[in-house]
Amino acid sequence: MGYGMEGPDGIAWEIVRDDGGLDRLAPEWATLNARCGEEGFFSRMEVVRANWDRHRKDPRTTLHVLAIRLHGRLVMGLPMVKRRDRLGPHSLYWLDSRTPFYDGLLLDPDMDTAMAARVFTRFLHSSWTRRLLKIGFVHGGSALHRVLDAAGLPLVHRTAAPSLDTSAFPTWDAYLAAMSAKRRQQFGNFGRRLQKAGAGPVHLVTDPQERSAEIARLFARKRQWVQDHELSDWIVPPETEIWFQRVAAEEDARNRTHLLRLRSDHAWIASILCFERDGTIFLSKMAHNPDWERFSPGWVLLVEMVRFAIERKLSTVDFMIGGSPWKDRLSDRPGETFTCRASLLPWHRARRQALP
Repeated sequence: MGYGMEGPDGIAWEIVRDDGGLDRLAPEWATLNARCGEEGFFSRMEVVRANWDRHRKDPRTTLHVLAIRLHGRLVMGLPMVKRRDRLGPHSLYWLDSRTPFYDGLLLDPDMDTAMAARVFTRFLHSSWTRRLLKIGFVHGGSALHRVLDAAGLPLVHRTAAPSLDTSAFPTWDAYLAAMSAKRRQQFGNFGRRLQKAGAGPVHLVTDPQERSAEIARLFARKRQWVQDHELSDWIVPPETEIWFQRVAAEEDARNRTHLLRLRSDHAWIASILCFERDGTIFLSKMAHNPDWERFSPGWVLLVEMVRFAIERKLSTVDFMIGGSPWKDRLSDRPGETFTCRASLLPWHRARRQALP
């Protein structure tokens, strides 16, 4: 670990650079994470460790987790990696999963955003060899988004992140009643066609081994789709599935994994993988059997996921990163994600407006 002295405002920071440092930091990190809401799913130490495993083999990259304390108490955790440039300076990259997944910031809910932004800015400017800060998927309205915005760091729209407020529907029937008659009829027709073709009811897979096998099937199907279309995609490396298998297995009372499956007596039809925390269900991955494509199983399974959320009394279905026609049809809140690419060179720092 590297340490910064406590200043007159009571702020001090340390840099965690190895696994032993993560071990020592883990208890207080978990204590603070327990005070965070639904976005705390993405800043859990379990996710930080899984993300680091995706970066540790790069010889130019080292762990660089910033822990900020106020009067000795952890109030911010910023998971990053430090990447050495060939000519001497270095850049900071958010410690991400190398997949389209929200980047998480651990932040005390009681900490003032402006103060958090000032402290982070002070850290960023504390080294003259620090060239760049880069963050890939900043969820609009998240703690990370608020701090970066308050710090005056550039945020560029990347893609949509729509969601549905399910708290407005006390029952599944109430949700169906709120649908347009045309869409309600369409959903009913799709369901009846699937049933007539031999599909069984949607099944929640709860056995850990069976769920792991279903996740493997889902990823195999998505990799096959990429191969069939001759695409290069983040989902192809085996480390991607390993990451999702690991995060899916590391659940607890607040951080849950759900896999919904649709099948017939003889064939797998479709699966959807979701994560849940504090009233929000996050849509992660979905795949379907191309032999059943004409029955629109993906559309049916998505609506069934909404039913699942309503019956669990969850408040939000977050369709996560990327826009699509089916997300537009089901969501009622647009949402967006941003990238942050901030030059930290002295002449660029001076151009940014100073914080009050």
